[in-house]
Amino acid sequence: MVDFKVLEQNLPRIDARDKVTGRAVYASDVYLPGMLMCKLLPSTHAHARIISIDTSKAEVLQGVRSVITGQDFPDIRFGSGALKDRYIMARDEVFYIGEPVAAVAADDEITAQEAIDLIEIVYEELPAVIDPITALTADAPPVHSDVSDFEGYGFSVGNSNVCTLLDADRGDVDQAFNSADRVFEETYRSQGINQGFLEPMACVTNVEANGRLTVWASTQGPYQIRTQLAGVLDIPLSSIKVIPMELGGGFGAKLRLAFEAFPALLSFKTGRPVKLINSREEVFTLNGPRLPVTNYLKTGVNNDGTIVAREAYSIFDVGAYLGAGPNSGVGHGLGAYNIPNFRLRSFGVYTNKIYVGSYRASGVADMTFAVESHTDSIARQMGIDPWEFRMQNAIKEGDVSVSGARMPKNGLLETLQAIKDNFGLPKKSAEDRGVGIAVCEWRSGSGPSTASISVNEDGTVSLLTGSVDISGSDTSLAAIAAETLGLTLDEVIVAKRDTDLAPFTGPSGGSRIVYSQGTAVHRAAETVRERLYELAAERLGVQPDALSLSGGRIFIEDDPNQGLSFKQLGALSVNSRGGPIIGTSSLSNMPYDPVFSTQAAEVIVDRATGHVKVTRYMQAQDVGVAINPMSVEGQLEGGVVQGIGRALTEDMQLDAETGAVRTSSLSTYLMPLAVDLPEIENVLVKVPSSDGPFGARAVAEPPGFGPPAAIANAIFDAVGVRVRELPLSGERVLSALQGESSEIRLDLDILKKSEGI
Repeated sequence: MVDFKVLEQNLPRIDARDKVTGRAVYASDVYLPGMLMCKLLPSTHAHARIISIDTSKAEVLQGVRSVITGQDFPDIRFGSGALKDRYIMARDEVFYIGEPVAAVAADDEITAQEAIDLIEIVYEELPAVIDPITALTADAPPVHSDVSDFEGYGFSVGNSNVCTLLDADRGDVDQAFNSADRVFEETYRSQGINQGFLEPMACVTNVEANGRLTVWASTQGPYQIRTQLAGVLDIPLSSIKVIPMELGGGFGAKLRLAFEAFPALLSFKTGRPVKLINSREEVFTLNGPRLPVTNYLKTGVNNDGTIVAREAYSIFDVGAYLGAGPNSGVGHGLGAYNIPNFRLRSFGVYTNKIYVGSYRASGVADMTFAVESHTDSIARQMGIDPWEFRMQNAIKEGDVSVSGARMPKNGLLETLQAIKDNFGLPKKSAEDRGVGIAVCEWRSGSGPSTASISVNEDGTVSLLTGSVDISGSDTSLAAIAAETLGLTLDEVIVAKRDTDLAPFTGPSGGSRIVYSQGTAVHRAAETVRERLYELAAERLGVQPDALSLSGGRIFIEDDPNQGLSFKQLGALSVNSRGGPIIGTSSLSNMPYDPVFSTQAAEVIVDRATGHVKVTRYMQAQDVGVAINPMSVEGQLEGGVVQGIGRALTEDMQLDAETGAVRTSSLSTYLMPLAVDLPEIENVLVKVPSSDGPFGARAVAEPPGFGPPAAIANAIFDAVGVRVRELPLSGERVLSALQGESSEIRLDLDILKKSEGI
């Protein structure tokens, strides 16, 4: 066991004082002299040609400074996913209700909205397709008639509404099914869901005297905003500076370019700062949520309980544009199990609905609901304890993952055992009470990561990274630096950053900050430590390997009284031969590093209403090393809360005829409240990673994956009905109790024809 001095201690967030006193500055708090307000005009049609836009009445309204439409932007397509399939603002066609078609900059928000209402648009309605299954049929109208012209479109399929198709195959699947003792087929469907962040999208833009554009943004990815803005505005990337502000939640929704281009172009046209703040309704109707996903699973099992084959088809409704794609249908189709033969297909399907964005490992929760419900269903039909069935088939160190990588050391089996021991499985419950479990799998995220650490003259150090703090990650990065250098947390200064100042790094998301960015910080700190040793060795007249470091001092290990403090070394370094001490690190890819969690739910089901109450919830997750246990548990609990909302109440409902979002407020989109939740119990399993800083693994995503399946499995345990569609509402549970079929029909021939097989 490593004796950490800083890590694995409960550390208050370094920004806590600013947050609780209200001094933290968000994008909506930025005020500049002469600032204008921006409002957007959304499309009122699911699919239509724009015949004309008359902005003349809006332009002459007192207080209006500029009006723009899609024709004011360069004729350049961009994309949030693999395809460049969209314009930043509609030009000749609109593809979903809510798509921006015009924007206004005015002296105040009320005037801007009045001007929006004065813009007159003539549309010619075009055929629309709302249901993704219908969109796959041969006679379905195309959402984009020119899809084959999109940059990045490099495959041929039998249906133009399939915008991406991912696959993975191994072994002889058909033979494995033929020889399996039993074969199980089920289809599951999850609902549309909103990220539910508290801070609406906001940004301020300004064109400086030198012609450079500055953007104050609520974003998880400032460098991605910079790149995409340069593209859609057709200006040099070096002409843009993005300043990421404090973030009031994102969960993936603020990873990419959203509305920043609208106030930016208005700033260029007016020569004045422009601010845009979404209303809560616009959060639901203009920014990419997640849309429903349908997952078909077919599994072959031998009588001894060994899984031998899996076939899976996933249909991801991506809306009008391919945003955050459907990779999870392939990457997570096996779950946390060692299945030797598989055929996995994942379809991204265009429909005339709002485009999809990211949300906590986009699509993995959908697939986890299907895989873990299916796993439970198989076990119960075969008369095998669901926990034993999972233990028997769990993927182990040395097994080959779905991606082809060898499974490294991990804590999957330990999380399963921890749940059994701490939750008391197997457990016989009282009438209408039940227990269900689910296993979640993810990986520690990678991507471009950089860090710079410099030693100040007073012995403190300054840490500079390009990552945005969205979950207390700055505190964790500071702790990694402090542990490496033998300092206390308050001796590490984390600098505020922007794209001019900080080194390039990838977005904050995908569970990559502590694992990937933390590794960059760790390596930069190690470089600083080596430089300090060299300087101290020179001054003390010994070799560097004779030195040790602790408590802000470097000293001779055999004679601790002889040493130099960081303050002394920092001052000496300024005029030393090597100069001021700075350590930097840059990396791009990190090794595959799995993260596993096992979760358990206990529920009571009201047979009269179908209402489900979660009375106990526990999760055991392999965190490797808890950099900051208080922060780790906060992430674990927050993820479970989101997962319980997905399981029971959250449902982004869309009109079946038009695709319009119908739940566009927090009074109709029902996120769970404190009174709806049980106390969440966390068990931190610690099987150190071979590659993460000090052995740390990612934490954030897996907690939200498990609740839908764990709760669905608990409902079955309580009352004997299996609900295969989310949310697990009282209406759905009651229908199942009353004997109404919950089977979801899926015509596989349509999928195979679309795939061309």
